[in-house]
Amino acid sequence: MNVALETSLISAGTSFVVLLLGQILWPMINDRRTKQAEATYLAIRVVCVLDKFVEDCASAAIDDGEKDENGESVARVTAPEPPVYPTDVNWKSINNTLMYKLLSLPASTERAANYVQGSSENAFPPDFSEWFEARTESYANLGLQAHELSKELRKEYKLPPVEFIAWDPISHMEVELRRILEHREWRAKEFDRLRQSAPPPPAPTSSAKT
Repeated sequence: MNVALETSLISAGTSFVVLLLGQILWPMINDRRTKQAEATYLAIRVVCVLDKFVEDCASAAIDDGEKDENGESVARVTAPEPPVYPTDVNWKSINNTLMYKLLSLPASTERAANYVQGSSENAFPPDFSEWFEARTESYANLGLQAHELSKELRKEYKLPPVEFIAWDPISHMEVELRRILEHREWRAKEFDRLRQSAPPPPAPTSSAKT
């Protein structure tokens, strides 16, 4: 191979590498960096919303009511509204599974509110214990779900863990759910006990034909 041809090949190869780096690889690298920065920004903004939502859910979950002027139990804490996320973030910067979990949380909150509202039809004064139980269970589950999403975002984008200063809403919601489960188990056992101890119904009497 003569020197001129070798020089031409080297020059062509160098031009191709420069073209590859300049028009293909560098844009891809910059796009990836931009997407990562947008995802981190989204995570920071969204975890702040989730942390507030977690505390609001916990406040509703531990609310056992207070007596009004008629001696009936009423809620002391307003149930949380669905979380409202910032609009200046790029949702396409995070993976689809996580995006779906986050964006479906507001709808889950609305369904929970409808379920709690519906439970009032089977709740009776003065304590309305059935309604309070449905409310506690619904918002404790929602709060723990939001907390898991917050943890997932923090882990994925290397954010510091949340610090609840005045109280631990997570423990309170877990305690309330265990209390409800234990109470339901007790009710089931009590129902079985009463059913087994009840006297058998009288045998039907047949009337004599005349």
